[in-house]
Amino acid sequence: MTLGEMAEKIGAILVHTPNPAITITGVSGLDSAHPSHISFLSNPKYLPEAKNTRAGAVIVQKEMADLTCPQLVVDNPYLAWAKAVALFAPDRSPFLSAGIHPTAVVHSSALLHPSVQVGARAVIGSGTIIGENCRIHPGVVIEENCRIGSHCEIHPNTVLHYNCTLGNRVTVWSGTVIGSYGFGYAQEGDTFIRIHQLGTVLIEDDVDIGANVTIDRGATGPTRIRRGTKIDNLVHLAHNVQVGEDCAITAQVGVSGSTHIGNRVKIGGQAGFVGHINIGDDSFVGAKAGVSKSFPEKSNITGYPARPFMETRRSEAMVAKLPDILKRLDALEKQTPSSQPQ
Repeated sequence: MTLGEMAEKIGAILVHTPNPAITITGVSGLDSAHPSHISFLSNPKYLPEAKNTRAGAVIVQKEMADLTCPQLVVDNPYLAWAKAVALFAPDRSPFLSAGIHPTAVVHSSALLHPSVQVGARAVIGSGTIIGENCRIHPGVVIEENCRIGSHCEIHPNTVLHYNCTLGNRVTVWSGTVIGSYGFGYAQEGDTFIRIHQLGTVLIEDDVDIGANVTIDRGATGPTRIRRGTKIDNLVHLAHNVQVGEDCAITAQVGVSGSTHIGNRVKIGGQAGFVGHINIGDDSFVGAKAGVSKSFPEKSNITGYPARPFMETRRSEAMVAKLPDILKRLDALEKQTPSSQPQ
């Protein structure tokens, strides 16, 4: 692919480009790029690396006189970078052979579209329906009466428990468990009695789920992940959690039962949520936030316990001053004569 062709495919304007016919063979970071690579600059703090890069061209938001290399000027460098990377993504279709591997176990009542690929030692239960162009990797277990739409990919050693539903174009990475029992128990004296979880999990279209994620089935009704949401590795969503559209949930987040996350909410790593609260649309939850109450739409919350961002900043600033305040208080007490009882 030439640099000129690359510019056309990602919707960029070429500047400082003596030869748009140079061949581009891949993408790379600024510090490791070769002359046949494309790189990108979306954060000005990396400008020194961009000035020294050997990349054949750099994707930028506006023409930069400081850069001597060819530039691909776009409105959104990170989005253009995503498009560029996609052009060089490896074709992994040969990993799975066409059809069903001879060691896979598929129940006779399961309905698989003829285009479905099923890897070695996968298990597909009774009554399950899988749509066209799905890829079921080795070791996947899909229990009975599941529904999987079209163009889904389920990576090795994932478990989809009974009666769960995936929409279209859903990707699930290795080791994830969908539809496990929620943590529901009633106490009888000092012992715990399990509350059977009679609900299911419903995952809508265009959801990506990372590795080793656990999504519990609802106690009654579904645990639901709505369209377009992206979930990072090692996330736990408890029973009856509702996640809105186009959310981004990063690694090690834990959401307790029956909590509702609105649309387009972004959640930083290791944030934790108590149960039965609501987080409004378009909110941002900072990393390691401990969210113990509901927040309205467009909230920006951080800290433990989670509070609006500026409240947290003010509190942290005051806490940072405490050692100096204590020293000054101690000095004042030493200067003041002690009052002795008469």
